Amino acid sequence: MSVVKEGLLEWSNKKLRDSGRTEMTEIEPLRQEASTREYFRLKGKENSHIGVLSPPKTELNEQFIFLSKFLRKQGVTVPEVLYSDLTTGRMLLEDFGDDSYQFKLNKKNFHHLFSAAIDEMIGFHRCPPESKIPTLGEKEIENQMLLFEEWFLNTLLEEKLSSDEKKLFSNLYREILNDLKDQPKVLCHFDFESRNLMVLPNGNAGVLDFQDAVFGPIFLDPVALFKDLYLNINDKEVGALLGEYISRSDEIGLDQELEIEDARRSFDLTGLQRQLRILGTISRLHLRDNKSFRLPDLHKTLNFVVETCSKYEELNEVSSYLKKKIVPLLTQTLKKIL
Repeated sequence: MSVVKEGLLEWSNKKLRDSGRTEMTEIEPLRQEASTREYFRLKGKENSHIGVLSPPKTELNEQFIFLSKFLRKQGVTVPEVLYSDLTTGRMLLEDFGDDSYQFKLNKKNFHHLFSAAIDEMIGFHRCPPESKIPTLGEKEIENQMLLFEEWFLNTLLEEKLSSDEKKLFSNLYREILNDLKDQPKVLCHFDFESRNLMVLPNGNAGVLDFQDAVFGPIFLDPVALFKDLYLNINDKEVGALLGEYISRSDEIGLDQELEIEDARRSFDLTGLQRQLRILGTISRLHLRDNKSFRLPDLHKTLNFVVETCSKYEELNEVSSYLKKKIVPLLTQTLKKIL
């Protein structure tokens, strides 16, 4: 057993002993993360917990602990933080198991699981204002999109934009920002995707990795789930899910007089903002942080952008440029890397 794992197991067992709980006897590593956090499952004779090593210098540990308490108080199903040590970044959490939406979703359970997920999404969006939770401002929304140019186009693909091409993307950013700034603002998970949703034994959805929660545009979370990179959901199904979300969201302040066509445009533009950010973030993870496991996701993410832009006349030129020039360039670049 490594020193790291042994240290986490010993610390956890001391905390469990001191509170009269059963000790754990085994520890095993869990999935790789884009962050610097490491996750482990600690097993005992009767139950299990999740151990976390979350470096205090790089991770929002205090915020994670605060949000766990805050969200649970509001009725959102997130893991309880049983014990924590802010100095070392150790935490012991409630275990939601291994049944993630990413791998468990199928045609038979599609409607039930999405209904459960929408329940939790609305739970987030109903949360009251809280000064300890940041707001996603216009400048940050714009800066997230600019990661696309800096890290994906310029650095990964080594594509230098002409003045006309720069103007093309500036117009795209402005179109997106003008819509997002006018959307109702609610508490958003920020990465409400299948990897972060767990199927619980009672059939409900459990929500993980909520430390980046912000008050932001209302369609951030629906886009993250309904246009999930890891799920194959066709456009008709996306429309139906969005309609279900809207029909159940009158209690959270979404204007019920909004025509579904307009809601779909706002949803699509919010998706573009997210996908541009992801293209830049994945590229940066590879180039700056030497984490390349998400590079294959670039193709599908870029295709989302191409397809969405093709739906709107004012964005057709962006779609055409990406399809003709950037898609082939990405294919060539990934062949060299992977």
